[in-house]
Amino acid sequence: MAIQEVIKYEGDNKTLIYKHPAEDFNTLSHLIVHESQEAVLFSDGQALDLFGAGDHVLETKNIPLLSKLRNLVTGGVSPFHVEVYFINLATMLDIIWGTPSQVTVQDPVYRYSYNAGANGSFGLKVVDSRKLLINLVGTEQNLTIEHIQKYFKDLITTRVKNYIAVELGRYSYNTINQQLDEISEGVSARIKEDIASYGIDILNFFVSSV
Repeated sequence: MAIQEVIKYEGDNKTLIYKHPAEDFNTLSHLIVHESQEAVLFSDGQALDLFGAGDHVLETKNIPLLSKLRNLVTGGVSPFHVEVYFINLATMLDIIWGTPSQVTVQDPVYRYSYNAGANGSFGLKVVDSRKLLINLVGTEQNLTIEHIQKYFKDLITTRVKNYIAVELGRYSYNTINQQLDEISEGVSARIKEDIASYGIDILNFFVSSV
């Protein structure tokens, strides 16, 4: 193994988390973290030391949590095994969602029933890298926008359908499009609370049409 390694990731903006393929490093390896990134060292199922933007030499003083698990040589070069995850902190916008099925709503004015679904978009930002790694990523090699859409599809669909099943009953069918801002805010508040446990903040959640 080389005395010095360079650990970095230069990827696209559709990837939230990327696991570096190498897992064996030396102290004195360089960990390069770009702007709008964080890097987390992961060992024995634990998310340990976190690094912000910059060029970090992995000396024992810079990796205290890992040093507690491993007897790393102080002042010298020692090998260690660890997984490195890069987390994209950039805000990601225009993630599309939609309800694959509909709910029955009764018009409060004309008293007839109709079927309603909805679609729209939202943005997101990672606010807690450790929480996201532990609660969602697990042993996956990466996490992309497509994964987010898949993982949260049922949650978003359920929240939207439950909301519109109740709230649309307050408005006549002819006036629904005038209430999209209020509907968006109501659904957004519920979804933000659910997804916060994954270390993700939902931004600009919009119901574009019903």
